[in-house]
Amino acid sequence: MSTSIFQNANNFTIQRANFMNASNGKGAWIQHLSYYVAQGATHQSKDQYDAPKCHPETRKQLLSDIKEWIEIPEKETGIMYLHGPAGAGKSCISRSVCEDAADAGLLGGSFFFWRGSPDRNHAQKLVTTLVYQLAMLNRDLANFIASEIERDPQIVVDKPLEYQFEKLVLEPIRSIPSDQLSVRAIVIDGLDECVDKISQISILHLLAKAVRHDKFPLGFIITSRPEVHLQEALDTKEIIFATQLISLSHIPAVAHDIRTTLQSGFSRIINDRRFKVALKSIPRPWPTFECIEKLVERSSGQFIYAATVMKFISSCDHNPASRLDIVLGIRESNNNSPYTDLDLLYLEILSRVKDAKRMMKVLGYILAIQDFAVKYSTSYPKDLSKVITQVRNTRRACGINTLK
Repeated sequence: MSTSIFQNANNFTIQRANFMNASNGKGAWIQHLSYYVAQGATHQSKDQYDAPKCHPETRKQLLSDIKEWIEIPEKETGIMYLHGPAGAGKSCISRSVCEDAADAGLLGGSFFFWRGSPDRNHAQKLVTTLVYQLAMLNRDLANFIASEIERDPQIVVDKPLEYQFEKLVLEPIRSIPSDQLSVRAIVIDGLDECVDKISQISILHLLAKAVRHDKFPLGFIITSRPEVHLQEALDTKEIIFATQLISLSHIPAVAHDIRTTLQSGFSRIINDRRFKVALKSIPRPWPTFECIEKLVERSSGQFIYAATVMKFISSCDHNPASRLDIVLGIRESNNNSPYTDLDLLYLEILSRVKDAKRMMKVLGYILAIQDFAVKYSTSYPKDLSKVITQVRNTRRACGINTLK
């Protein structure tokens, strides 16, 4: 005798919904797995969904090359490793790749590391988050994964990363004929944001081991800053022969792409009704070609510079033309560091905050929160009460009672 999920219920209507009865069978174990998914880590999470992606007219060749690589069924190198400094646009690229690959039905899963999140700054939930996404895409995979969790429910809680990966990723995927698995790639963004360097290296080794197997159809796209310990790991023979390295610092079209980003941003400002009066008397073209070229030069290949400039200029509470003059009026430095102009831009923006004392308190509060997130990353949420206590103490030390 079958039992309805809504047996004896009445006087309600539900539209456009899908339901899974997880009270028994395989669904219950997939639901058990869902409790160990890192919040905000996937490309479909609210943290990533509205975050910046590549402008449609930028990174065109790179994204085309990545798309072509993803579509190859049998890849010569199973890992594509994109590295570049802070502000090079790595996460934007990852989000764009995820969106395109998902639309094509080729994305197996994604994980966006972030140092400031106690759920995403360690590798403890990496495998479980990826496995859950795979289970949602393929029923056969879901059944295999559920059976494994049913045999050992603790596998999603405290088993080593390598063991989890073997039992919940490698074995399930190898058990399915390749023609029954449409997905071709998994994206892991910001590997360097994982606070444990040993875990970072372990991830590279276990992925390299996976792609060297003849029956493993997935490739891995990884982004990271060019940290020394990761570069050393990539130079080992176990990893280097399985990896295609791409330096985002040596892409010829980067200046063109930053120029396109700026031009698009200024175009939006000009067409924004909120700025119609403020820009009415400004001579056209605005800004001039020379102004845009000066901003491109100052960016030193860092997309974060262009993005910060546009956020500063497009403030609804100020005149965009005046804000652009402020940016262009920042004194130039003789320092050869690619971050010098970015640092000067940040200093100029912060110096114009009206309530500097309150700003310092808020910044101190944010830094303290991130510090605690790192400190308690591997024990969260077990030590959540300790984190909350520390946060309260920090708020009192900063003199912050409420943030209005």
